[in-house]
Amino acid sequence: MSRLSGIATIIYAAALAIGLMVDNSRYVFSIAALIIFGFLAVGFFLFPKLKAIVPFSLGPIGSSDKSKKVLVAGTEVPSSDFPQHFTCVFQLRSWLLLVALAALSIGAFCLLVSNFYVSSLFEGSLIFSLYLFSLFTLLALWISTKWYSEQALLARSIVTFGTVTGVNQMGSHRVIRYEFRDAAGGYFGGTERDFVSRQVDHVVFVMYDHSDPDKNSSSRGFLFRSFTVYPQRQVIEDH
Repeated sequence: MSRLSGIATIIYAAALAIGLMVDNSRYVFSIAALIIFGFLAVGFFLFPKLKAIVPFSLGPIGSSDKSKKVLVAGTEVPSSDFPQHFTCVFQLRSWLLLVALAALSIGAFCLLVSNFYVSSLFEGSLIFSLYLFSLFTLLALWISTKWYSEQALLARSIVTFGTVTGVNQMGSHRVIRYEFRDAAGGYFGGTERDFVSRQVDHVVFVMYDHSDPDKNSSSRGFLFRSFTVYPQRQVIEDH
């Protein structure tokens, strides 16, 4: 969980507890819905370019076994004694989830601030409905703040390579550790949830804030971006 998500969760939990004590939770939910929509909307305006193309070179990647391949952002790259030229294309993904969440949040806000008696919809199961609505709002807050954080980082980031140094996995939950060097030659790293759920890469792309390299994320940790590596000629032919 990012720092922004943690702060939003704590504030929401405190506000909801107060709202339930004074029997005025609908205004807490309405404000939360408006904040969720705000994070989603600002995220789109922060980085309106939804597709980016980054050329890069690798190598030489020497190996006695020429059939051995290196995984770079989910793409197998063969060993070579010469530099190899590629292009990374990163695009928006899960956009339907974002649009649906934005529509639901603004719809919920309009319903909650209207004169409509919401509790009549949940007559006989009010406590259970409040519980479900609280969990859904919490999940929506996490998604919207994750989207905003990713967009904010991309809006001011520099792209470089990182090396995966460790993997911890429990069931389907995988966490990776990686390290990279910034433009000044300093060593930095990070630990994050792996959202790609494929084979673990040897090399990842790292987006970091040039003014504070500790603010960074690898291509494995983006929930709303996909990273695809192509040989440079293929990209030129496709575009």
